[in-house]
Amino acid sequence: MKTTLKCYKCDAEGVTKEHAPPDSFFPKGYRDNLVTVPSCHDHNTKNSKDVEYVRNVIVTHISTNEAAREHFQNKVIRSFENSSKLFNRTFKNVRLITLNGEETGVFNFDLPRFKLVMNAIAHAIFYKDFGKTYPRDWGIISSSLLSSSTLYEGIPDNWEEYRNQLNQIQYTEMATPQPEIFRYGVKKWSDEEVIYRFLFYEGFMVEALALLHPDDQA
Repeated sequence: MKTTLKCYKCDAEGVTKEHAPPDSFFPKGYRDNLVTVPSCHDHNTKNSKDVEYVRNVIVTHISTNEAAREHFQNKVIRSFENSSKLFNRTFKNVRLITLNGEETGVFNFDLPRFKLVMNAIAHAIFYKDFGKTYPRDWGIISSSLLSSSTLYEGIPDNWEEYRNQLNQIQYTEMATPQPEIFRYGVKKWSDEEVIYRFLFYEGFMVEALALLHPDDQA
């Protein structure tokens, strides 16, 4: 009897496969043995535009590696050429600044789209690690994103203390097929208490925190 796998994110049948992270994050030459999880059609395709947006802005981050810069030249520029709307929405508020002695540009980041994509990645990685869906959403925070008050006025934002606490956590590093593009660590206290730390292109960091259901909180 054939075993039917469930989607990594819902109770529907997993009739296709979702890459974790999405395969468009991986440049040419970095696509061997990528992680996949079973997915329904809906959760495999419905956020593809958000994935494109998030991939593009992460690749342009100042802290990422040479693989990200090559991906920008070979894939991201083409993405913007194919959609002037995407380009204009991404960089509509760009501003030139000097950061750590290097001239660069900063622009407003669409946090809801970013959190949607990172939430899906966290669900997929959890399914890969533990063989089951995670029943709730994830809290998403990134120390690679800075608030305007921090950038322009040097004022720490409200998340600074929280980031410092997260940096004290000892994560268990997990093996990934293409660590130059994506690697991660995990800290698990119980089946319902998990924190992931994702690192994209060796320079863009994201934490995904399992959120307790309101009824479970003290």
